[in-house]
Formats: sequence, structure tokens, C-alpha cells
Amino acid sequence: MKEKILKNRKLIDIVILIIVTAILSIQLLKFNLNVYYDDGVQHIGRAYGTLLSIKQNLFFPNIISTFSNNFGYSWNLFYGPLSTYALVLLSLIFKNFIVGYKVLIFLCLLLSGLCMYKFLLKLVNNNNVALLSAILYIAFPYHLTDMYTRNALGEFISFIFIPLVFLGLYNLFYTEDNHYYISIGAIGLILTHNISTLITAIFSLIYVIFNLNKLKETRIKKGLLINIVFIILVTSFFWVPLLETKFYTDYQVYEPSAMTTSEKTSESALKLKQLFVTQNDGSFVFELGPHIIIILAFSVMTIRLIKNELKENYIIFLFCGLITLWMSTKYFPWKFLPDALCIIQFPWRMMMFASFFLSIVCGINIYTIIKKFNYKDVVVISVIAVAYSTAIFMSFLPIDENISDIDKIELGKFSGKDSETISGAGKGEYLPTKAYKDRFYIATREDIIYVLEGKAIIENEKKQGSELKANVKTFDDEYTLFELPYLYYPGYEVRLDGMLAKTYETDNGFLGFAMGPEDTAEISVSYTGTSAMEKSLLISFVSFIALGIYIWKKH
Repeated sequence: MKEKILKNRKLIDIVILIIVTAILSIQLLKFNLNVYYDDGVQHIGRAYGTLLSIKQNLFFPNIISTFSNNFGYSWNLFYGPLSTYALVLLSLIFKNFIVGYKVLIFLCLLLSGLCMYKFLLKLVNNNNVALLSAILYIAFPYHLTDMYTRNALGEFISFIFIPLVFLGLYNLFYTEDNHYYISIGAIGLILTHNISTLITAIFSLIYVIFNLNKLKETRIKKGLLINIVFIILVTSFFWVPLLETKFYTDYQVYEPSAMTTSEKTSESALKLKQLFVTQNDGSFVFELGPHIIIILAFSVMTIRLIKNELKENYIIFLFCGLITLWMSTKYFPWKFLPDALCIIQFPWRMMMFASFFLSIVCGINIYTIIKKFNYKDVVVISVIAVAYSTAIFMSFLPIDENISDIDKIELGKFSGKDSETISGAGKGEYLPTKAYKDRFYIATREDIIYVLEGKAIIENEKKQGSELKANVKTFDDEYTLFELPYLYYPGYEVRLDGMLAKTYETDNGFLGFAMGPEDTAEISVSYTGTSAMEKSLLISFVSFIALGIYIWKKH
């Protein structure tokens, strides 16, 4: 019997992770769970809007034409699309966005545990440690905060890819095994959550610095170069259009202090007591949990007793875990940093990385301290961790008895206020800067072509989503300037009698064009994407296939 268990140990561990994930996700079964709370409505609204754009036969669904009062709003040019398309797919399968969202959350929690298990199994070569660390990781209070109260879908999905990046780095520096996990993890992060990508890159650099002496090896330098090339090429369909917007015109998200300032970032840092206890005052759950704190206390003993082959990596992860805890608190000098370095927005976001590093440390601590560490120890500690996290979130669940599907909610509607949060469009940070500074114009503008300068007659005007047609006749001796009912984003194509017209950004942040004196033309507008978008998409497709072939050959 024992031999059979050992033979099928991985399969048994996977089943256990599925069961633990199901227990942690049990609250998702509540029909009145408010999945729109905090960031939820933004992510679900974005996915719903993207689906509408796809149904309009847009090859590049970068613009959600129904948002911003039907003038179009772009998430997908600025924010990784992976979470959106995953949610769109599941919502089509289950024919409901709320159900699709909950299924996606369950799958992501499970995948994050499986990826953590795979990494620890490689690092420690012990199934018990791998299983324990994986369970601590998915049951970490902040992990569940992202899941139940923050509804931060992009950040939540990033939990999957962080272990894969470090699995690849470990393989690169300590084995001659499959370092392509660096590419898989990094690509997933880039296409999911920009901030998590940046922070992971910083701690990956720290990991490389700790192993700087190994960089002399040709194999390692070659491996790093291969992964960097794959990461850049496969994700080019996202970052090329992203950079294109940077040079296209001014967008609010690129403005200094647009997202946050060092002062605001400092104000949202955690008090020390928040790492130890959670008050039911409407804030999120940031505490570590008593089980994590107790196990971490054994780190002093572990450093003296740990096996030599584990010591180097243990010190790296302990160091990074303590650094991330420090950075989440008010004791880190956030207010003295330049605004550009405060892109993290909320210091407590570092708890995401603390959960990763400290789950590894805790697993190794138990493995080192308990002489005959076995399955029973894993079960006892796991039950405590899961029971505590499940219990604490019972009183923190956002409940709404009037919850309805996303198509019943008004999305992307700007009221004209100087500062507002718009369902499905955040704070409007992805607007052209000119439009952002005059949101009252967006709120009051009619959904038709405007004549800005000169005289013209506009007939047979018909707008449907990102497409518009009209017949125009100008009467002025000079050029006549028009403003189309579309916010200024790259990819719109304006044709006059079939000939491509030059466009520009109006003073209101909208799409404009000009016609000659006393001219007549049929106007047609459509969103076709840019040449750079087409080329980068082709590069990504070919590179993705090449990465698949590379992985296949490695196996």
C-alpha cells in the first residue's frame, strides 16, 4: 500500500490541492457575493466590453466603442489582455459573466498552487515540503483578499506565474534543466499585470545578483539570452502598440503623478499591527496569520540547521520575504522616493510577493526543524492554515442581494465630474490627456460629427460602434475642420471617397480630419489597427510557435 502511495504521490498531491482549493473557494458559491466590489466591476466590465467589440468584427478589439459615452475607450492598448480573454472565453462557455468570473477565480487559485508545488518540488526535492508550501501559498490571507474583496483579477492571476519565473531561474543557475519556465512565467506576467511584472523583474534581478558568480558560464548566459529574446518577441503584440500610444499623443496614464504620488503611496502603507491582526473596519485583510508568524520564528534555527544545498536559496527567499514585508509598511521610506518609483500605488501590494517568498521559507522551516517531517505534519499545518483563512474571510465577504449580470450595469458612462470612478473605465486614466482634463465635454457632447472650423452640410450620417459613414459637402474657401465622435486612439482609419485621409487630435482629445475648400465626399470611418499592430501580431504568432517547438525539443 505504501509503495502504491509513493508511486502515485504526485497525483495524490494534485488531488489534495484541488480539494483545498475547493474549500478555500466555497464562498464563491454564494449567489449574492459581490464580484463587482472594488476592482471587480472594472475587470468584468472590460471583458464584457471587449466581447462587444469582438462581435463588431473588430480584428483588433483594442477599443471598446460603447464606453466613454459611445466615443470609445481603450483598456487593451494599455493593460495586459490575458485576464480579459480568459474571462470572455469562460463567460461564453457558461453564458454568464458572473459564473465565468467565479470559474476563472477557482482555476487561477488552483493553478497558482500547482505552479508553487512544481517549483518547491524542484527546489527541495521533497513532496511534503512542496505540498505544504503550495497550500500555505494559496491559503495566504492576502491571496484570498485579492480573490474575495479586492477582486483584483490581473494581480490575482499573476500569482500563477511568479513561481514559474523563479522555477526557470533556479533551473538555469542550479541545474541544466528546463529554464524555459522563465519565458512562460514572464510572458504570462507581461500579458496579465504590468505592476506585478515590474516587481517580479526587480526580485528576479536580485536573484541573479545573488548568483552573479555563475554568470561566467556560457550555458547560463546563453539561457538568459534565449529567454529574453522569447519574452520580447512573444509579447510584442502587446508592448509594441503600448509604446505606439506613448509616441502617438499624450495619454493621462503617462502623465507625471497620474497614477499616484509618493505622498499618496506613503499614506496607504500598512501599520505594523495590520500584519498581525485585522480589524473589521472596512479595510482589506493584510495580516500574515498566526500560523505563518509562528513558523517564521523558526527561521533563526533553520539557518543553523539547514542542509548546505538548500542554504543559498533559503537565504535569498528569506531576505526577499523580509524586504517585501518591510516595503509594505510605513517604515519603508516611500515618501522620499520620486513619484516615478511609486508606480506600485499601494505598498500593501508587496504582500503578494511576501506570500510567495514566505510560503517557501515556512515550508523549508518545517522540513528542517521537524526531524521526521511527514504527511501527517503537512495535514495538521494545512488544516490550521485553511481553517484560519476560511474563518477570517467569513466576516469580510462583500455581499449584495441585488447583484445582477454585467449587461444590466451602465458601463463607461462619464458624468463630467472632475474626479470620478466609472464602472468599466476606472478613473478614466487611459483617456487622451486633453479629453481627461475636460470630461464635461465627453459627458455633454453629441454622438455626431462636429464642424470645428468652416461651413459644411452633413447628410446620411450613420454610426454603428467603431464604424461611421456620412456624406459631407463643404462651402468654405479654406479648409474645413471636422471632429469625429471618437476619442483619439491609434488605429482609426478615415477615408474620403475611398482615399485615406490624414487625421489629427483635436483640442478636445477627439479624432479630427480636414477637407478642402468647396469639396464633396463620402466619409467612412473604421477601426483597423495600425501597421505596427499587424506586424507585431505576426511576430508574436511566429515566436509563440517557435517557443513551443523549443520546449518540445527540450523534452
